[in-house]
Amino acid sequence: MKMRTLIVMFALIVTLLVPLSAGQFAKVALPVDLQGELEGVPYRILVPEDWNGTLLVYAHGYNEGQKPPLLAPLTADVDDLFGRGFALAASRFAGSGWNVKEGMQNTVALTAAFRGMVGRPQRTIIWGRSMGGLMTLGLIEKFPGHYDGAVALCAPASGTPRRFDQALDIALAYDVAFGWPPAWGTPGDLRDDLDFKNEVYPHIMQRMTSAAKGGWEFIRRVNRIPPDTYYVGLNRVMPVYFATGVRAELESRAGGPVAENIGRVYTLTVEDKLELAGMGIDADALLERMNAMTIFTADPNARNYVEHYVNPSGRINRPVLTLHTTGDALATPNNESAYRATVEEQGNGGLLMQQFVSGGAHCTFTSEQNIAAIDAMKYWLDTRNHPDPLIFFNPALGFDLSYVPLPWPW
Repeated sequence: MKMRTLIVMFALIVTLLVPLSAGQFAKVALPVDLQGELEGVPYRILVPEDWNGTLLVYAHGYNEGQKPPLLAPLTADVDDLFGRGFALAASRFAGSGWNVKEGMQNTVALTAAFRGMVGRPQRTIIWGRSMGGLMTLGLIEKFPGHYDGAVALCAPASGTPRRFDQALDIALAYDVAFGWPPAWGTPGDLRDDLDFKNEVYPHIMQRMTSAAKGGWEFIRRVNRIPPDTYYVGLNRVMPVYFATGVRAELESRAGGPVAENIGRVYTLTVEDKLELAGMGIDADALLERMNAMTIFTADPNARNYVEHYVNPSGRINRPVLTLHTTGDALATPNNESAYRATVEEQGNGGLLMQQFVSGGAHCTFTSEQNIAAIDAMKYWLDTRNHPDPLIFFNPALGFDLSYVPLPWPW
């Protein structure tokens, strides 16, 4: 029997145990496709005629805002979930860039407005990808009265402060490997109006040669970036984009430098050094230069901003499920180790489930994998039992049940 059939059977059994009808939840005639604006921010709400009582509120990733807003990571997800009775809602978020603050506010406002426009759901699941996945982790902590469960896809789950500290590390590694034009500002304090496309990107592309392979390997290894997809497409570019263009926008938003590295010690294994030497790289010399630059501190007010938007505390009282690809070069898989440690420090490890997809670049989940996460969370909420990984996250769908991410490097 195919795994998808088993999942559908589980959902059917739960439904039979608790008979529900759309009329119990909706106060308007269904189906509905509502599109409009809340305080000037576009939203979309899609509810099927046979609504199963579950509302999925989606938070999109960095600069993925569009009109009408995305209701799920993939179009196929929307078709599948809508066809199976889920109500879907999403906001575009105000502005662009690292608009975590605005995105959280807009998402909460839409969740509350749904009740007035459509009806009160039996349960509400918040889910999101990448930056939206981090927002998801923040929302389930701050608004447990709004959300019954959370599904975070490919999230920088270590939190905004550590994620941008890591971006500083990448900038320093790029500096010692390939040079740093003074016009960009300093690695610790970027020029706020730094234009990635016209200033940084050309500099990177000049170093996309076979002769520069050792420099890229140094950047990858010292920052614990998995090798799976690093040399595919623009996956080498994306971490540098985050370390420069994205961080410059956030510094402008937050009012100063957001990253720091005081006390950091940059290291490589003996094996790394030997392999880099074979590529013509003196790793010790580059590490010495990086360690001489552990001097950067964040502006206190800017640091407070990124601590607030958002740095997960681990104080959760609702189920949280995370999904990550093992080859993610942008939000590295060790973000999951950092998040688990944070949750377990609060004694809430039983409310966290983490699953991994073999290989794959940032957020490259299939629709089946996205839907598996939603099915698992719905089952968890319906039964109050942890989903069985072999049923919901079977290796036949590309999941790796034995994978354990490396620990966060500091």
